[in-house]
Amino acid sequence: MNLTDLIKKGYFPQELPPPFNTDSFADKYTKVKEEWNKFDKSIKSTYTETKYISISIPKVGFSRRFLGIPNPIQFGALSEVICSNWDAIQSIYMQSKLSASKPIPNGAKGRSVKTVMTFGQFRKQCLIDSFDKVYELKTDISKYYPSIYTHTIPWAIHTKATAKEKRKDLSMLGNQLDQFVHQAQSGQTIGVPIGPDTSLILSEILGCTFDKQLKTKFPFIKGYRYVDDYYLYFSSQADAERVFKFLQTLLTDFTLIINEEKTTIKKFPFEFQAEWTITLNDFAISEKPKSKADDIFNFVSLAFKYANCYPKDSVLKWAIKKLAGTQIEKENWELYESLIFKMALSEPAILPNLTKILITYKSFVSKRKLSNLIKEFLTIHVAKGHSFEVSWTLWIAKTFSIKIPKKLADSIFASNDFASILIALDLKENKLISSNTSLLIKELELASFKDERWLFVYEAIIKKWLRPTKTDLLSKSKYFMILKKLNVSFYDSKRQVEKLNFSKEKEKRLKVDSTNTVFTKVDPIDFVKKLKERQKTHEEKVTDTITNIVVTYMPND
Repeated sequence: MNLTDLIKKGYFPQELPPPFNTDSFADKYTKVKEEWNKFDKSIKSTYTETKYISISIPKVGFSRRFLGIPNPIQFGALSEVICSNWDAIQSIYMQSKLSASKPIPNGAKGRSVKTVMTFGQFRKQCLIDSFDKVYELKTDISKYYPSIYTHTIPWAIHTKATAKEKRKDLSMLGNQLDQFVHQAQSGQTIGVPIGPDTSLILSEILGCTFDKQLKTKFPFIKGYRYVDDYYLYFSSQADAERVFKFLQTLLTDFTLIINEEKTTIKKFPFEFQAEWTITLNDFAISEKPKSKADDIFNFVSLAFKYANCYPKDSVLKWAIKKLAGTQIEKENWELYESLIFKMALSEPAILPNLTKILITYKSFVSKRKLSNLIKEFLTIHVAKGHSFEVSWTLWIAKTFSIKIPKKLADSIFASNDFASILIALDLKENKLISSNTSLLIKELELASFKDERWLFVYEAIIKKWLRPTKTDLLSKSKYFMILKKLNVSFYDSKRQVEKLNFSKEKEKRLKVDSTNTVFTKVDPIDFVKKLKERQKTHEEKVTDTITNIVVTYMPND
C-alpha cells in the first residue's frame, strides 16, 4: 500500500464537491512529518485529540448518514501505520473465504483502494457458487461503521484476551490503529468515520475475523460477505437458522448487532433482481433526435413510478446515470433539462451527476431555470443542515456564475455547515454573494484547528477570505503553520468534475444533424436514366452468376 496514494485518494470522502482535495498534503506529507518531528513532546501533546468534520448526506428518501473528515494530523499517522503494516493486515484478510470486499490497492483513477469484487460481481458470484443450495440467508450488520467499538480492532488482530492484557502496549498493531482512530474523534471509542478508505481497511479486519469463525464452525457455508452484507446459502432452513444464531452471538461479542429488519431466510425460487433494474436497464432510448424526446419523457416517467414503488432503492440515482450516457441535441435540451432538475429535487443524491451533465452541456443550460433551482435547493436544505445538498448547490452556482440572494447567503454563514461556508466564501470572493461575513471572525480561534472547523479556518486564513483578530493565530497552531509554510491546501477553486465522455463513434453519429445535411439539385430525367442503367447492369451481373452456377454443377454426360 502506497502512503501517498492512501492520503491523496483515500482521505476525503468521494461525495464532496470537487474543490476539496488532499493532493498537496499527500505530495508533501513526508516533509510535513519531518518538520513536525522537530517539535518537542510538549507541543505534540496538545494535538493528542481532535474532532472530525461531519457532513450530512442523503441516502434514499428521508434517510441520511454522516461522513467524517478527520484532522490531517491523525489521518496521516493512521495512514502511516496501515501502510507500514500492510502485509500483516493482508494476512488477516487472507484468512477469510467469505469476503468479497477485501481492499486491494487501486492503481487506476478513483479511490486508493477498491474491493476485490464490485457489489454486482458479489451478487452474481453468490448465485454461481450456491447452484446446489435452495435456502438463502440474507442479513447485515446494523449501522456498521458508526457502531464499531475501536477497542475491538486489537481484539480481532491479537485475540480479546491478549488485547485486554496488553491494551497499553503501543508496539502492537491493533493498539496503534485503535489509538489513532479514537484520537481523531475526540477520544470517542464508538464508531469509525464513514468516507475515508482507512475505515474500509479497518472494518475488513473485523469482517474477515467474523468470516473465519463462521467458516470454521460451519464449513458447509456457501456465499459471501460484502462489507456489512451477508448472503449465505444452505441445503435446509434449519442450517440457515443455526448459522444466523451463531452470527448474532458472534457480533454481540464484538458489540455489534444484526439488522433484523433486513434479515430474511428464503427458499428458491424467488426473485433476486428487482423488477425496476431489469425494466430500466432494457429501456432503449433512440439515437434519432425526433424519437429521443419521447423516449426520455417515457423513461423518466417510468423511473419516477419505480422510485415510488421501491422507496428504499436508489432508482433515480441509477436512472440519471443511464440518462447521462445518452447524448442530447439542442432541440431536446429544454425537456431534458426540466426533467433532470425535477429528478434532482426528488432525489438530491444525484447532484454530482447533475453537475457533470450541466458542465458537459454548459452552452445549452438555461441560467434562468438553473437560478430558480438553486434558490429552491437552498431554501429547502440550508435550514435542515443538509451539508451535501447545500455545498453541491453552491458549487453549481459558482460554476455558472449565479448570484445567491443575500437572505439565503446570510443563513448559510449563520449555520454550522463549515464545508458549505467555505464554498460560500469562494462565491463572495467572486462577487456572487454580497453578505457581510464579519460574524465569522469569532470562529477563528486557536481551538478551531482541533475541532470540526479546522478545514474552514485554515483555508479561510491562507486564502485571506477572512482575517483573524489575532494576526499570529496561524503561527500559534504549529502543525497548520507547517502546512502553510509548505503551501499545502485542501481547497482548490479551479478543480472541476470531468465532462461526460461519449464514445467517438457515438459522438460522430450524433453530430450528423438535419441542419448540417447538404442537398444537391438533380435533374429528374437524368436521375431516371442513371437508375435504369444501374438496374440493367445489376440484371446482367445476376444472369452471369446464374449461368456460371449452372455450368459448374451440370452433370457430365
